[in-house]
Amino acid sequence: MVKALSYVALFKCRGGYVITRGRKFAIGNGLYAYVGSCGNACAARIVRHLGKVVNRFWHVDYLHDICNEVAVMVLPFKEEDVAKALLSRFPGIPGFGNSDKKEDKTHLFMLGSESEGVINVLNVLSRMIHEN
Repeated sequence: MVKALSYVALFKCRGGYVITRGRKFAIGNGLYAYVGSCGNACAARIVRHLGKVVNRFWHVDYLHDICNEVAVMVLPFKEEDVAKALLSRFPGIPGFGNSDKKEDKTHLFMLGSESEGVINVLNVLSRMIHEN
């Protein structure tokens, strides 16, 4: 049986607003982590989200207005489990990217400065891997 696959995409953002279909999110300067699911088409999903998307559908598609992608990690965990682990350590942007997962508070997390944020998110994800 194949485990659920999710990904964490890291974005470097400049301050501003991300305006989606019907929502406006304030984003500060810094490094952010976005959590998504990718199932069987993981590579295609990630490639789509990391490029400039013409037909925007998901919240992550709108991040490119003020953010640049930095890196992506694919994980053998459910996206809701990854989101909960990150929320225990990082402030989230309420309601961002979790419209299909109402029980989650967010799927976008402010990590802080670039070098510090990358190290901190890797530590959280490393603990998840070692606990399973």
